[in-house]
Amino acid sequence: MRVGVMATMLAATAAWGQGAAPPSLGDQLSAQYQVVKTGTDSSGTTITQPGTVLAIQKGGILGVQPTSAVVCPAKFEKGELKHPGAICSAMVRSVSRYFTVGEKVYISKIDVNTEKAQLSLHLLDCDSCNGTQDPAYYKSELVFQFPKGYLIPGNVSKIEDTIAQVLTVQDQGDSSQGQDDQGGQGQSQGQDQQGGGQQGGDQQAQGQQQQQQQAPESIAEGQTIQQVVASWGQPQRIVKLGAKQIYIYQDAKITFINGKVSDVQ
Repeated sequence: MRVGVMATMLAATAAWGQGAAPPSLGDQLSAQYQVVKTGTDSSGTTITQPGTVLAIQKGGILGVQPTSAVVCPAKFEKGELKHPGAICSAMVRSVSRYFTVGEKVYISKIDVNTEKAQLSLHLLDCDSCNGTQDPAYYKSELVFQFPKGYLIPGNVSKIEDTIAQVLTVQDQGDSSQGQDDQGGQGQSQGQDQQGGGQQGGDQQAQGQQQQQQQAPESIAEGQTIQQVVASWGQPQRIVKLGAKQIYIYQDAKITFINGKVSDVQ
């Protein structure tokens, strides 16, 4: 990923030497984080072109359903992620949920406000990456607050390091999951067959064996959502009822109250 960005920047620098305008901070960030493109059909929001896949590293980012007119931004400043305000969170309570640590998202828009020294990343849930059965495409906004005068092209690498404290770019193997929306999975399977069907079958068998050996750990009352997801993975469905959240898996239904396990069925 860094190699591609450097190539883009070198090309831009050469063009600048020939009289073209130098690349802006927004251009540099767009080269590092490819923005997802969306559309709509009879089922609602669709992904027309996947973007860079990122994994969430800190809890506190509130997602809302794509039809919601209100988005409640989380703010990252001086190494701390601040939750959205209580008033805004209450307004979207019935159509919102918090993204979990490890959950994968796309960036749908990048806004740079040099006057306020703020970088805003608009996020979209990568449902295909997370194995969600019924895609909902929750959206959110994450605002990075920097010191005055910090948002300049020369600081792009430091700015990316700050972003990485909350969102880490996944490697090509992980991000390819997001291309399932355009049939990427079928293409890769075809390549596996051409390259050696026997090797692909061996890898599949090995993967199934590892899954059987790595059965989900037991769940204890009082565990956090992050601990459960780390052990069991993302649920098939999430039901949110105020302070109560119900994570529905194939063989279990886990109830959380205030972010901690209260009941398992």
